Amino acid sequence: MSLPDSLRTVVAVAVYWTAIALGGSVLLPDPTSPLVVVPVLGGGAVVAHAAGTDRLVPLGYAVGTMWVAVLALSVGTGVVDVAAAPDERIAPLADYPGIAAIGTVGLFGVLVVAYAAFVRRDAERDASE
Repeated sequence: MSLPDSLRTVVAVAVYWTAIALGGSVLLPDPTSPLVVVPVLGGGAVVAHAAGTDRLVPLGYAVGTMWVAVLALSVGTGVVDVAAAPDERIAPLADYPGIAAIGTVGLFGVLVVAYAAFVRRDAERDASE
């Protein structure tokens, strides 16, 4: 049994938007911070563009790339915590407002740049066929 294309699109949009909102706001210490607008509304705009131009596959790759950046940031922070102060604890990155803001905007930037790159790659591949 296959799903209609419109239902597949709605499910993909919901999943991608949720993944962008969660991944983009991972550095925010307060979920009611005004910075939550960046991943939620910005992610909504990117998802709307992808759905409107039938570019959900490149968006999926871009969301995966953003989550790789989240993972790299998490692992990097853990390594710095262990290497810089093995006997003490360093405060989480989210406790520093400047870093949280830069990280939130930076993660959204990773999403946008990756989306543009994957769309360009798709367009080049389509043109060569």
